[in-house]
Amino acid sequence: MKEKFYLDEIAFRSRAKLIGESISINGFSIDTRSLTAGNLFIALRGKNFDGHNFLKEARNKGAAALVVDRSIETDLPMLMVEDTNNFFKKLAISNRDNFYGMVIGITGSNGKSSTKEILASLLSTKKNCHQTRGNKNNQIGMPLSMANLTNNYDCSILELGTSSRGEISILKNISKPNVALITNAHASHLSGLGSVDLVAEEKGCIADFCHEDGILVLLRESNYYQYWKKQTNASKVISFGKHPDADFQIYNIEVNLPSNKTTFCLKTKKIDLTCELNGIGEPNALNAAGALAICDSMGIDLEAVIPNLKEIKFPERRMSVHPLRDNSYLIDDSYNANPESMKRSIDLLDQVCFPTKILVAGQMGELGDESIHFHSEVAEYAKNKIEHLFCVGDFWKRGIEVFGNGAILFNSNEELINYLSSIEKTNTVIAVKGSRSSRMDEVSDILIN
Repeated sequence: MKEKFYLDEIAFRSRAKLIGESISINGFSIDTRSLTAGNLFIALRGKNFDGHNFLKEARNKGAAALVVDRSIETDLPMLMVEDTNNFFKKLAISNRDNFYGMVIGITGSNGKSSTKEILASLLSTKKNCHQTRGNKNNQIGMPLSMANLTNNYDCSILELGTSSRGEISILKNISKPNVALITNAHASHLSGLGSVDLVAEEKGCIADFCHEDGILVLLRESNYYQYWKKQTNASKVISFGKHPDADFQIYNIEVNLPSNKTTFCLKTKKIDLTCELNGIGEPNALNAAGALAICDSMGIDLEAVIPNLKEIKFPERRMSVHPLRDNSYLIDDSYNANPESMKRSIDLLDQVCFPTKILVAGQMGELGDESIHFHSEVAEYAKNKIEHLFCVGDFWKRGIEVFGNGAILFNSNEELINYLSSIEKTNTVIAVKGSRSSRMDEVSDILIN
């Protein structure tokens, strides 16, 4: 059953002026395409759009009320604000300041959404969890997720994303996490952040806690583990990973592609258990270790929640397994890509026991002046682990040469699809990956269907 919110309370929390009746609304919308009847529609402004131009459409689709920053004629109740884009921020800050439960903040170059889903699944039998909606982790998305944060929840799990310097600090100051987890720091969003060192510095801003009793959870084998540990004001630092000194160490990681399962052993000072995860890949096992570390920090009995790992449903296109004909499989990892996540897909192909392994790769975006270098680096990493590298995009030109025999550069996704459809695929595993701009999801969908 959907939770109800009242306009007068929302107005008070966001410092808005209520015009009309204080009716109840059942959620918040910023896009008429996904708006459902009873929502409060917020007319955001962007470089190339103005939500005020869609108010009539919002009303026709069943919006119960509107948030605007200019006078309009309507028969719907309205919240008048100075800036619709700042509306979320004020509401989120108020909701957070009045929230009694624990807030967990998750950031990192890879694995934020997957770790969030694992943690929510682990906590599901013990806590009523609020969490980031989808992958909405930026300066609009995260506060939007927090718009419905109330004390009906026991805890909140929030993703903090960034593409430019200073964003994590802003989001951290809004969400004020009690526990923060940094999954990793790799080459991502370099066009906005500049270098991997600056990525690590930006991610590390989450470790500057607004509370005296903050808990920081870190990947022990990260190159930035000591840096983050030294910079934080956390009262406690907990480590996870394969490193022998990790507080939550995982080992004996095994992937079963046909059953879409990963098993691993988890060792702490208190337990040594075998875990089974619904999903494939070492990265997901690492994400699970981080999530289990958070559970332990919350005083939750790990043995009681570890069975929940079998029930996790990961977001779409994050190492999603699809059977094909002739004992072949497609791994749809097309949600997004950077050099490190591309290497992790290659590692997964290397681990599974199939005679033919193909990486279908679109370009990786937002890598700045180093784009050609990083694509070549990925090709070098792949050449002794897989049989074929099929690519689309000019950034791969040098990489194709580096890989050598078995690599092909295609002019378009259509040309790639036609070629893949024509070749024999028996006992073959195909992993599809690329940045969102490369539209590799379309390639996956055609191959699956």
